[in-house]
Amino acid sequence: MENNTPLVFVIFGATGDLAKKRIFPALFQLYSAKLLPIKLKIIAAARTRHSDQNFRDYLEENLQTDNTTGLQGFLQNIVYLPLDVAQDKNLNDVKKTITEFEKEAGTCPQTIYYMAISPDIFVGAIENLGQEGLNIVCSEHDKKPRIIIEKPFGSSLESALTLKLLLEKYFSEDEIYRIDHYLGKETVQNIFAFRFGNEIFEPTWNNQYIDHIQITTSEYLGVEKRGEFYDKSGALRDITQNHLLQLLSIITMEEPNGFNAAEINERKLAVLKDVKTLSPAEVVNSTVRGQYEGYLQEEKISPKSQTETYALIKLEVDNPRWRGVPIYLRTGKKLPGKVTSIIIQFKDTKRKLFPELDQKPTPNHITLQIQPNEGIGIRLVAKKPGLGTEIEPVDMEFCYRNTFDTPQPEAYQRLIMDVIGGDQSLFISQKVTEQCWRIIDPIEAVWQSGKTPLVTYKPGTWGPKEANELIEKDKRQWLAPLLTICKI
Repeated sequence: MENNTPLVFVIFGATGDLAKKRIFPALFQLYSAKLLPIKLKIIAAARTRHSDQNFRDYLEENLQTDNTTGLQGFLQNIVYLPLDVAQDKNLNDVKKTITEFEKEAGTCPQTIYYMAISPDIFVGAIENLGQEGLNIVCSEHDKKPRIIIEKPFGSSLESALTLKLLLEKYFSEDEIYRIDHYLGKETVQNIFAFRFGNEIFEPTWNNQYIDHIQITTSEYLGVEKRGEFYDKSGALRDITQNHLLQLLSIITMEEPNGFNAAEINERKLAVLKDVKTLSPAEVVNSTVRGQYEGYLQEEKISPKSQTETYALIKLEVDNPRWRGVPIYLRTGKKLPGKVTSIIIQFKDTKRKLFPELDQKPTPNHITLQIQPNEGIGIRLVAKKPGLGTEIEPVDMEFCYRNTFDTPQPEAYQRLIMDVIGGDQSLFISQKVTEQCWRIIDPIEAVWQSGKTPLVTYKPGTWGPKEANELIEKDKRQWLAPLLTICKI
């Protein structure tokens, strides 16, 4: 997008945590780096009543920066509109504001709607946008609005298809940006460079050399203030269906012919279609659902809740490259730390020169750490210094912050810039969304039937003992999901 092309960025749910902690800070950083158009209007919309100045003061308190001049310039681009997008109250004020800005700019702006709202009101909000004609602003200039949708994209395949029909009623697929902020992180994108840019790895990226894969997303916090939403969702649908399956698809997909949305989503869809659907019996034997002790006492949680705060599933990609390689996906709240990582463990083969390694296996593995600090680690073995030939495991690690002087852009900065530029490469397509639900729905159905027990685990641990038992039954063990030298 040219820097002189006017932009209107509308944030519905502008007083919520997502807007406060992610969206406005990202926009401010982009503004400070002069990456946003000179002619800019940010429309903050929410039900709370504020004047423009009151809302700017509220943002100023949260956007802590030494760049006070830049902050004041940024805030002057923001107007606040008290409205209810789900109830269609004062929604026409958005169109009026866009029309006024168009006259000031002398041309049709690019309009972007960010739906930072509760999933419960999403259907009504989209319907009202369409009814008010906000999907066709500046139609005479053929500059179509774009819409950003936060996960969850439905709560099942059926609801995802219902949402699809609603969105298609007013927006085309090239105008819809389904955001998963994990895909904006440097390490996730670096998987493409790591796999397809280094000849030493791709030849071994298959079932001949790889024993299994562990993908972990953990949080040390509980549900906090999200109890009402979380109790209707649970770990499987809140994290596994989107974040973890996206990481699975990127780590196992075939090489795209180009770095563009169509190629990447085609490869992701292909490998997700190869993921074996678990039968009811396999769900019982290959999954664990847990709930941390104390969850039932959290705010806005049903005292009889059966919602899981921990989910572990073992999947397999049934194609020639990956057949026979188990992929363990686990996520949970109240675990030891905030960590997201992918660990690829290689097979442990017999050695003629160092037979002692067979007594104490130390298989090679690669760790791709996505958070808290992004980096890549490789576990090798080396001779310990001394007169003997004792072999010990050693780690080679690459940390972004220690290697590059260039500051890493926060994920939302990158993704917002991609929406402005019309690049959907790091966003999720409708077909990929549907396929993820086809994997998750059969698991959720068995869990809801009560055939798998809801086990408890103590806060601060890595989950229920049943998770250890599941992987140990396969004669494997959990590997440390955190790099050592990339720690804060």
